[in-house]
Amino acid sequence: MRRPQCLKISPAVVVGALAWLLTAPAFAQPDAPQVNDNGLTCFNGYGYTLKGGDYRYTEHHEVKRVHGHITTWNVTYIGTHGQVLARKHMDFSANPTVPVYRMTMPNSGYEEGIRHDDGRWTMFKRESANARVQTKSFTIDDPMAADSGFNPLVQQHFDELNSGQTVAFKFVAAGRQSVIDLKAYKTGDTTFESKPAVNFKAELDMFLISHFVPSLKLTYDPKTERLLEYRGIGNMHNDQGKVYPVRVSYYSHMPAVAKAHDAPAAACGSVADRS
Repeated sequence: MRRPQCLKISPAVVVGALAWLLTAPAFAQPDAPQVNDNGLTCFNGYGYTLKGGDYRYTEHHEVKRVHGHITTWNVTYIGTHGQVLARKHMDFSANPTVPVYRMTMPNSGYEEGIRHDDGRWTMFKRESANARVQTKSFTIDDPMAADSGFNPLVQQHFDELNSGQTVAFKFVAAGRQSVIDLKAYKTGDTTFESKPAVNFKAELDMFLISHFVPSLKLTYDPKTERLLEYRGIGNMHNDQGKVYPVRVSYYSHMPAVAKAHDAPAAACGSVADRS
């Protein structure tokens, strides 16, 4: 794959762009252990501060598939008091790795997403309820992903990654109104909940800059290709309105700390009455 052109870009700007990837981000949305190929699959992820390991939120995912292909994906972020921090709706009908989506944060009025109208792709964001909407057009340049579309992209290239190859791709960071070059590769084997797992790393595919920007660490199940854990910059905001580093773990059972903070059950429909 061709190397990206040399750009004048500061590490601070790059960190900001990475912050809006998976959104435990954009990367951190896996399939559930028991996938329903024709219907809903629902599961939770549990977010902790990377430093100190303090519980901060639960991600509740509801993924709809038709003949094994993801069509829609809804994520609700629930805070430590049972409140809704953010909601996200994704539609994969136009592209399997670049979803049309909209994420909103009710308290601040922040929103971001991607639109696809008459063949034209546009990313957008609004910093607050009273702020103007920023937009930027882009074109699909495979391999490319956006938001949770990173996970199906990894699954498309899982054998390559697991065998030690490096996969370069482009990522649409709507929160930073930019398309950035990334690369992913395997860093080793590990365990998760006492079962074999593999570690991948995703980082900027830019000479020198990657040495100054924190990478994203991902743990996958090598058999099911399911994302088990994410470590890196998240997309929820702290009290100062800033994103912060997180660990999001997709445990098979709800941790006691999440249950004590009114986290929703992993079952489908468990967040329907939350406001």
